[in-house]
Amino acid sequence: MLGVPDDGYLRDPVLVGIDAGTGAKRWQTPAADLTGCGSTPVDGQVVCFGYDRVIVGYDLTTGDATRTPTTWFPFAIATLDDRVYVAEGDIESDDVRVHAGTLADPDAYWSRAFDMGALWEDPLFDALDVSHGQGVFTLGADIAGFDLASGKPTWTTTRDGCTDAGATSGALLVRARTGCGGDEVTGSALLDRTGRTIATSNSGVAQTLSIDLPTDDTVPVLLGDSGYDRRTGSLLWTNSDLITAPRETDATTGTAAAIFGDVALLQDTDAHNTTGLDLRTGHRLWRTDTTRFGTILGWDGHTIVLSDYTGLWAIDPRTGAISWDIPFLAVNTDTEALTGFGQLAAHGEGRYTYASAQTIIGLRPLRH
Repeated sequence: MLGVPDDGYLRDPVLVGIDAGTGAKRWQTPAADLTGCGSTPVDGQVVCFGYDRVIVGYDLTTGDATRTPTTWFPFAIATLDDRVYVAEGDIESDDVRVHAGTLADPDAYWSRAFDMGALWEDPLFDALDVSHGQGVFTLGADIAGFDLASGKPTWTTTRDGCTDAGATSGALLVRARTGCGGDEVTGSALLDRTGRTIATSNSGVAQTLSIDLPTDDTVPVLLGDSGYDRRTGSLLWTNSDLITAPRETDATTGTAAAIFGDVALLQDTDAHNTTGLDLRTGHRLWRTDTTRFGTILGWDGHTIVLSDYTGLWAIDPRTGAISWDIPFLAVNTDTEALTGFGQLAAHGEGRYTYASAQTIIGLRPLRH
């Protein structure tokens, strides 16, 4: 989506289809009044919604838009495989529903009502999660699990204090115990797909992962300063590398920044180091001293890509070695053309697309 910045909004927004191999523009179509889109295409279409009670699909090849009017007031959308999941209703009256269907028939498979609510001022864009083996519906302090195939509610729980609970692979939910007003974490719990607590930790840290992509359910899940079996909840190992104590305070925080396969990337900005942790054993694979802590953008199955205001670089998660480094000024001498607040897409075989505020670039491996 592109548009003209205007006091925090995009004026005259459009969706643009760009050839990932050549950068050529394939199509452009108006995209006014869109509120959110599914993270993956369904039947060759990007599926979005707006507050005008319409579900919209954009053909990936042509950009042609298909509009499906509804009587709903949607506020969240998620996509997976061949299904579109839409949450709608009046959240301040606890009158909400989740539907599963297609673009042409958004409730073709099922519709379920949930006795949950929140305030319209609350963040709603991530209310639906369908990407970890079960549906997780979060509104305010209320959380519900549901079966993706039938919509049947499987469990309900609440968030403790002010800490967010997050879904992870294996249809699990990680929930931290904490208070509001900056109170410290007092522990965490791991819930399975039935809502049963299968593991607890009294560690005073919570791990916040920007990317969570374990290989499969044999890779332990992080809870506090330890790794737990994703299937049984058994404690497997503990490693103090998962904890840091900032110099300005006595509070401890988690260092885990992302999980790639069976390796966790730990960033300790107070100790000025980055660590690769073998999740299967809990042993440190490598550690490097660094003052360059970038935003983790993603990986292609082999290398992790990061960015800061100076450029992009990639590291090998198993060794910590830098695979490549691209200063923005080596690509464009205009200091405003490329920034470190862009979006990265990995296309496999070392090919990427990076979209910054004013420039989009395609990256491919150098051939010698």
